Amino acid sequence: MYRVLVCCLLWLSMSCENAPSGPVQDSRQNDYALFDAKGGFHRFSRYNDQKAIVLWIQGNGCPIVRNAMSDFKQLVADYASEPFVFFMLNSQLQDDRHEVKEETQAYDFPVPVLMDDAQLLAEALDITLTSELIILHPTTRNVLFRGPINNRLDYEAQRPPTETYAREALDAILNDTPLPESTAMAKGCTVSRRSQMREETFTYTDDIAPLLTNHCVRCHKDDGLAPWSMTDYQTIKGWSATIKQVLLSKRMPPWKADPHIGAFENNFSLADSSAYTLYRWIETGMERGAGSDPLAELPQKTEKWPLGVPDTIITLQPEKIPATGIIPYRYQTFSLGLTKDTWLQGVGIQPGSTKAVHHIVLTNKETNKKSRVVNRPARPWTDNYIALGGGIDQNTSFPEGTGVFLKKGTQLTIQIHYTPTGKVEEDVTQLGFYYYETPPEKEFYALSPSNTNFTIPPYGEKVALQVADTLTETIDIHYLVPHMHYRGSSIKMSVVTPSGQQNTLISVPDYNFNWQYLYKLKQPVRVEKGSVILVEGTYDNSWQNPLNPDPSQELHFGIQSTDEMLIGFLNYTLVDEHKKTPIE
Repeated sequence: MYRVLVCCLLWLSMSCENAPSGPVQDSRQNDYALFDAKGGFHRFSRYNDQKAIVLWIQGNGCPIVRNAMSDFKQLVADYASEPFVFFMLNSQLQDDRHEVKEETQAYDFPVPVLMDDAQLLAEALDITLTSELIILHPTTRNVLFRGPINNRLDYEAQRPPTETYAREALDAILNDTPLPESTAMAKGCTVSRRSQMREETFTYTDDIAPLLTNHCVRCHKDDGLAPWSMTDYQTIKGWSATIKQVLLSKRMPPWKADPHIGAFENNFSLADSSAYTLYRWIETGMERGAGSDPLAELPQKTEKWPLGVPDTIITLQPEKIPATGIIPYRYQTFSLGLTKDTWLQGVGIQPGSTKAVHHIVLTNKETNKKSRVVNRPARPWTDNYIALGGGIDQNTSFPEGTGVFLKKGTQLTIQIHYTPTGKVEEDVTQLGFYYYETPPEKEFYALSPSNTNFTIPPYGEKVALQVADTLTETIDIHYLVPHMHYRGSSIKMSVVTPSGQQNTLISVPDYNFNWQYLYKLKQPVRVEKGSVILVEGTYDNSWQNPLNPDPSQELHFGIQSTDEMLIGFLNYTLVDEHKKTPIE
């Protein structure tokens, strides 16, 4: 017994020594975030446990970059075991992601290439030349060093290197000694910057207010999700420093899907050109412009029942929400009072407390006991959902010619996830139901491949999970909702055809549990019988995940937010389904 006790104490001692001590203190200021050329996503603050963040400026076709690639590769290899993270950075106007990906393969790039398509990082760091090396502090993101890797290359000339500027800087950072002073100038191809190519005359009334109206005001209003309202010019000026920061870190707008994969009708992301306009307006003095204030003329209340007056309105029982803490899901079951079989056309959700309601799942647990398109039992919550409300998408209108069938006497169950707002809240949510007078052409179904048997170890940083369903029928996919919890860091949903070709439907490389949407495809995607619906997720159970409540926990499937999930919700119609007979 004594030996067992000693062994247990020794194991605990070693475990405590190996466990990370806690999150790195980070103000999150000067926090930059970019997609890479292969569709990955990188937020610099996630690397604040390193000694430095190293950027090497790349440009397709630049002969000096191509010639210096061997030097950069050697630098990366020599410091691979040291606490540095290396990236290449492309801020070229003429290079797109596909072209950079081809250059990556042709020249065997050793690290990801970050795509600065909006040139926000080029503006923030004053990037003017390719082949320049920039070293950033891991928590402040201030520039510690910038210059050439060495002195081997000049324009149309090269020689054996006699200076190793980058190595000296990295060694100084490793040894916590002062960085050597260097006046060496990088040689490379000039980076053409929008701001230096034209005179910029952005104004609030002509350029900024319309942009904010289209992409931001939907949440930033008095009854919206956001904590402050975009009401007028003076308010925007006051929040301008914050707006600049959330643009650089891609925290806002919170549309998380990769813009290069899939086309979605409810996309409210900010185009690179718009992000640049907003950033440069802030940087160049925030001129107001002539005329009335467009934001001041907008209503600050959301239109009730934007789909129209519902056929049936259900008022749920009040729910009390505490000011702080993690709140277990709340459930309510109710009857629609249907006296005959009915076809549902859409659902509107009106949260009583818009800032406290995180998301809602409306389910008919009595239908589809056996899935119509996969050889497994239907899961009562995920495979039978009718509507999902989350973020700004609280209303679901099913695609034209489709509907959800409800039998006479149907009872529905709603699951509500609340997040505290800092004060005690009461929520009285209302649901609006819209019915067809005659049956639609097709029934609108749900399917949700779900992994319910997994383990995510304590402090696991890049834990990959997946789940797949094989289709027994040909379907058209209309809506997608990739879903994980706090430790989720990236997720994608794909179709693998019977021939083995993989086509990605949606990729969310910057997954954030706070922002979950029903992604509505502009055009349905046909998926042939025998194809596989594949859901792949990556989890970060470390301190580097700022959403992580406790990285020391081993994680398994569970319905609470502190557990984990891997689910690919999707809505579909059957291609071969015949038109329904009229409801008697």
